Amino acid sequence: MRIFFLSYTPPLPSWGSAMTFYRHFVERPDFETFVATNSDQVHQYTITYRPLLFQVPALWRRLTRTRLAPWVYGAEYLHGRHLLPSIVTQAAERFRPDAVFTMAGSWDWTALAAQQLARRLSVPLVASFNDWFDYGAFLAAEPFRPRVEARFLQFYREADLALCTSDGMKEALGDHPNAHVLYPTGARMALEDPAPPRSEYQPFTIFFGGSLGDWYGPMIESLVTHIRDYGSQQDAIRFRIFGSLQSWSGEFDAWATAAKVFGGRLPFDQLAVEAGRSDLLLLPMGFDADCAHVERTSFKTKFLDYLSFRRPILIWAPEYSSAVRVAREYDSAECVTDPAPTACAERISRLAADPSRRAQLIQNARRMYEDRFHPDTIHGGLVEKMRRLCGGPQS
Repeated sequence: MRIFFLSYTPPLPSWGSAMTFYRHFVERPDFETFVATNSDQVHQYTITYRPLLFQVPALWRRLTRTRLAPWVYGAEYLHGRHLLPSIVTQAAERFRPDAVFTMAGSWDWTALAAQQLARRLSVPLVASFNDWFDYGAFLAAEPFRPRVEARFLQFYREADLALCTSDGMKEALGDHPNAHVLYPTGARMALEDPAPPRSEYQPFTIFFGGSLGDWYGPMIESLVTHIRDYGSQQDAIRFRIFGSLQSWSGEFDAWATAAKVFGGRLPFDQLAVEAGRSDLLLLPMGFDADCAHVERTSFKTKFLDYLSFRRPILIWAPEYSSAVRVAREYDSAECVTDPAPTACAERISRLAADPSRRAQLIQNARRMYEDRFHPDTIHGGLVEKMRRLCGGPQS
């Protein structure tokens, strides 16, 4: 199948949705993919394809740097299909795809452009809803918010195939004749334990790898500083944190860097090595009301990558979050649903003293992986849905 991938987020070998679609469309042979994107992230990675890079017209870019920007972005979110440059349309016509694929959440004008392109080519539009429309940033003036959300929901209903990143996302988006849950694709599980058994004399090491932006940075800061300053086992527990976009305090950043608690951003292969040297993998999700909808609807690729690392997982998140909902099905992670860092710290101490529970969590996570979250299972589901949509042979 020939897929024209038009989106603000191209498939990249990085964490999150970009890596998910890199695994689907680049690493595997089922799709012949042409990538067109307005993202400037492409240059940061070694990739095996040559994307078509484009931008909005120069005059429009200049307007986004003026005080009119909130209204310019509002118009962009609602009428962005008109900004698609002709080089993209011409490239698509030459490529002759079976479908056009786009990322619809978070919301960006390229989704509307992809919709117009699909209609022009008379091919199906496939839209992936990985986040709610305003997750990350909403650059338009506030009066635009309800109209943009309505356009986001309308776009969902108009997609020929809507791929929802979690059950919570599908529930929030509502009825659709061809909507399916497509969980992110995690890494493949190592065949053997990546590290020798831990010595009882080593510090109990807690690993985190991923985005440290938004509320995640302050959550991790509160937990680490509580254990550092008040924990009864400060010397017996250590953290190894990797990622970028850190939103924690400057004081904590300086301390964590000097103490080698924070190791910055690493390539995924190196992250896997660091995770294999750890005793517990931490997955936080926000508790505040202003992020509740995001945590209900998104699904962290990090959770599925963690399964592949063969280490016990601790999820610190509200009961309604997508990660806790799935973990409860399999008892695949220790779930702390109290927002207080003291509660999370106490559970960490209990796990550090309970090797049998840690072994059980690893076993249950393996069952979760093999049952529904094996990369081959998730990818096979996408291929089957795309074949049905495009009229190809069924498996």
